[in-house]
This record gives sequence, structure tokens and C-alpha cells, in this order.
Amino acid sequence: MPRLITRLAVSAALVAVVLWVQPRIVQPSVTVSNGLNLRSAPDARAQRVTILPVGTRVEVQRCLKDLSWCQVRYGDQRGWAAADYLIARSDGQRVRLADAGRQIGVVIETASPGG
Repeated sequence: MPRLITRLAVSAALVAVVLWVQPRIVQPSVTVSNGLNLRSAPDARAQRVTILPVGTRVEVQRCLKDLSWCQVRYGDQRGWAAADYLIARSDGQRVRLADAGRQIGVVIETASPGG
């Protein structure tokens, strides 16, 4: 029994070390520049989840390869927003996410929407 406890303790310590040294993915926080529809899919015709007021801060989860749409999280809601209306800070300047997403380090979706 003492050997089992020792093994469990060592295993737990190893898992903790591995988790501790993992790189942290920083998901950029951006601001909505205009009243913006949060959609269920990256399409202007997709169902509207909610409307994001000007100045709302959202967390970017990932963007399409062409940086036209980004999946964002707003509180407990998640949906797609047009990247042209998402404003980020880069080197102290306000930039459109559609223009500077790669430089800021957003996650780029490699699969095409819907499959």
C-alpha cells in the first residue's frame, strides 16, 4: 500500500509539472467597433445569436483563413462575428482584426466552414 501511494504521488507530481510547463494560448480580447450581430455560423444569413453593442469586449477563439469572420466568446455566448468590425490593440494602436489578425496571433481555422 505505501508503494501505491508513493507511485500515485509521483504520477500526480509529473502530471502537474507537465501541465505547468505547457505553453499558454493567449486569446486576444478585442472591442466591437459598431453594433454587431453575433451569428451561429460565419455567414451574414446565419441565425443571429445576439447583438453586440459598440465597445463590447469579446474574446477571439479563432478566425477563418481569410480573416473575414472570427468565432468569439461574449460571456457565456459563443458565435461568429465579422472581423471588419472587431478592433484590437497592436503596438499601442487600434487596428482592425481583419487587417492585423495574423500579427496579433489569432488562431487561424484551416478547415472550411461547415466541414
